[in-house]
Amino acid sequence: MGAGGSIPADEAAAKEAGKTDEEILLYKASQGYKDGTFADYATEDAEVAYPGAPPFPVAFMLGMTTKWGVACPDWKSLCLSITKNDDGTYTLLEQQCVGAMKADMPAIEGTPFPEVKLDELPDSAKVEMVFPVEETTYTIADGKITKAGSTGGIKEASEVEGANTEVTPYLLEQWKAGNGGFGAIYGLLGKTLAAPEEPAEVISAAPAEEPAADAAPAAE
Repeated sequence: MGAGGSIPADEAAAKEAGKTDEEILLYKASQGYKDGTFADYATEDAEVAYPGAPPFPVAFMLGMTTKWGVACPDWKSLCLSITKNDDGTYTLLEQQCVGAMKADMPAIEGTPFPEVKLDELPDSAKVEMVFPVEETTYTIADGKITKAGSTGGIKEASEVEGANTEVTPYLLEQWKAGNGGFGAIYGLLGKTLAAPEEPAEVISAAPAEEPAADAAPAAE
């Protein structure tokens, strides 16, 4: 079941180690961005917020992440720790090891995210993409996730057991500057995002007044 940290290798081992049903559910959900199985562990009206973006419906979120799962088939999600908070929510340390793009990424309707063609990638984007270790918060009710999202916080990968320490420098720089999320990813891929047409509350893009801030430097 587990990929690192204190998470046991399978569900039986997790239960034997004293992990609760909610902790096991959270681990399984954390593995479901690429293939869409996150939805199996969430309510239909659950909301998810990525770094720099407001909450939006889980189905909309999975519509994006599953497309990335096709474009980046080697994507692995690491769930590195699960901690229950005093208010009943959970804080997870998660890391997305997205890998290299191996297929075109289509434009995502209703967002500022354009098509990315594999044969148009700048040399600087032809890398194994590894995100920083992110802090995320989850709310569970009646055995299902009702809310999940990034806190905006990150941890040094070298200080987290089981983390991939080969974090992509440009992505780390953007997360540290508070510009993590899809804008940073598209910037690495050489795409400057236009301001979203509508609805603004569904998803946020990089600041319109500084559209070039997220663009990765061109390869020399």
